[in-house]
Amino acid sequence: MEEFEQQAYTASLPSLRLYYDIFLSFRGEDTRNNITNNLYNALYSKGIRVFRDSEGLTQGDEISTGLIEAINDSAAVIAIISPNYASSRWCLEELATIYELGKLVLPLFYGVNPSDVRRQLGPFLDGFRDLERKFSPEKMVRWRNAMERVGGVSGWVYDNGDESQLIQLVVQRVLNELSNSPMVVAPFVVGIDYSLKELIRQLDVKCNGVKILGLHGIGGVGKTTLSKALYNKLASDFTHRTFILNVKEIVTQQGIMSLQKKIIQGLFPSNAFSFSPANANEGREKFRRMLLEKRILLVLDDVDYVNDDINILEALIEDKNWFFEGSRVVISTRNKGVLIEDIVDETFEVRELGDTDSLKLFSYYAFRRPDPSPTFLNLSKQIVSITGKLPLALEVFGSFLFDKRSEEEWVDALGKLKQIRSPRLQDILKISYDGLDDEEKCIFLDVACLFLDQLDKKVENVIDVMEGCGFRARIAFDTLTTRSLVKVIDGGDLWMHDQIRDMGRQIVREEGFSEPGKRSRLWDVADVLSVLQGRKGTQHIQGIILDQQQRYSSKIKTTKTITREQFHEVPSFSSALAYIKELYKGQFQNDAKETNELVLNTEVFDGIVNLRLLQLDNVKLEGNLGKLPSSLKWLQWKRCNLSSYYSNYYPSELAILDLSESQIERIGSREWTWSRKKVCFTRHADETLT
Repeated sequence: MEEFEQQAYTASLPSLRLYYDIFLSFRGEDTRNNITNNLYNALYSKGIRVFRDSEGLTQGDEISTGLIEAINDSAAVIAIISPNYASSRWCLEELATIYELGKLVLPLFYGVNPSDVRRQLGPFLDGFRDLERKFSPEKMVRWRNAMERVGGVSGWVYDNGDESQLIQLVVQRVLNELSNSPMVVAPFVVGIDYSLKELIRQLDVKCNGVKILGLHGIGGVGKTTLSKALYNKLASDFTHRTFILNVKEIVTQQGIMSLQKKIIQGLFPSNAFSFSPANANEGREKFRRMLLEKRILLVLDDVDYVNDDINILEALIEDKNWFFEGSRVVISTRNKGVLIEDIVDETFEVRELGDTDSLKLFSYYAFRRPDPSPTFLNLSKQIVSITGKLPLALEVFGSFLFDKRSEEEWVDALGKLKQIRSPRLQDILKISYDGLDDEEKCIFLDVACLFLDQLDKKVENVIDVMEGCGFRARIAFDTLTTRSLVKVIDGGDLWMHDQIRDMGRQIVREEGFSEPGKRSRLWDVADVLSVLQGRKGTQHIQGIILDQQQRYSSKIKTTKTITREQFHEVPSFSSALAYIKELYKGQFQNDAKETNELVLNTEVFDGIVNLRLLQLDNVKLEGNLGKLPSSLKWLQWKRCNLSSYYSNYYPSELAILDLSESQIERIGSREWTWSRKKVCFTRHADETLT
């Protein structure tokens, strides 16, 4: 296997993000069940949206309208050229159409020589001779030109090498090509044109000066969608630009310095490694200096308060003077109070859609067309009215009805909506949850309550865990994504709208409103400690998430750093006190660190006999590890306090063990005898494992 370097024809990705990232062109009988299927799964796992024609062209000489639309709606094409590719007139027609539409083509030469492809020799010689007896000279010239072009494009040559390594190379190339493409807005976007024009007018990128704009509105109204569309419109005017999703979640879980670093990585990738402050105050100063260097576009999505009283925006940015001339900053929030006047120039309220746009958006998700069929028109209008015309509700409920084609099913769904006296968004979303089967509900609640707070939210890792629990996870995730309950975003991360997440967590809270021990899942630190330390665990609990370090990472210090020079410039009692605090800060932090250690005895799990999922990061566990529930399928114990770990410690049904970032020096016996898939992640001490 080698990468083929010759480049004869080039194209580039479009300036606007299309519905699909990649269109796969392949000869089914050659590659459908090997390289094509494996490549599709690898791309999908990274959040890359792939179109694969499952049926293929099976009749007639012309490519179907639907397939042309799919090619048009794809940013690039991976053409898997195999020995029998040219024996199919449909493959050749597809390839010719791809080039006529001006698509970026990334060829993968599977068991063939690019030179033979370019000249139609070798395995392609007989195929073209047969086709010449059946088709017109004009069509043959068109097909030969397509083969000549694809044979002259830089790609990959595979000949009985390591297929998995090849797939990794292809996926990385695709990710690199997509890295500079615009944000994915949404599959169907309606009703934002006026708002978009108004925001572009307010920001006026041709004008000098710094402008900071705040978008606010209720949850589910479309702030993120509008922010992404705005970013895509403005991105070409800025060399240094970045869009940060889920700001509140980042700060809550990892702290303000993680947000600062993420912003710097997005704006100045080459300088990211130089941003390694020792503390929040130093990070704030370095962050300010780097922002002052270049004209930037920064979009921060879901900015809010943390710890009830700390404004993330205020903790991150002091004022507009932090930015280089011509910079633009956009902040979206559901809490208008975050947008303080000292920082934000103008605000814009994102409102619900109008009647016409609401019906159109609902129809796109329910019917994949802009208007309902006459049979469902009246029902659609009633549903749209009850959902409050919120885009999120229209998307989720429309997706819920997509595979329901009888009028009776729609009437039943409308009846459920009408039973909600004062429709709240979460009540509307729950109807879609209620339509899941038991296994899908279980996986949905696991994601909403347990996995969204993980730093690593790769969908493939979550699927591994769910399969370790005995679930048909991949099928379930297909259902959840089809119904818009979860999404896979760029890089393969699992994403769920916070309103959908909150709906799932409310379902679990109601299992034991005042008694957390009766709930199926525990993720709140206070609830977890109350149950474990109070020995209140029951057979109802299936999952527990506890990260001791996370309890302290989200605490933001807003006290400004005062240096020795500043103290001399403005001597006062308060500045002296601040200076002393800064001087001895390290000692104070060390003392605090000693008191933050959490110690639990394994006996606290005695009554929790149905526990499947357990995370105990940064927790010291004492006692007999064999007393951990035998039902455990996934155990994540990062930075654990053991130096060795033996197989007799393992719960009998354990499928996945994660001891990352621990000081494990020895894992007893490499020949484990667990009953299911076994994965053990260890770092820092791999060389000493025996």
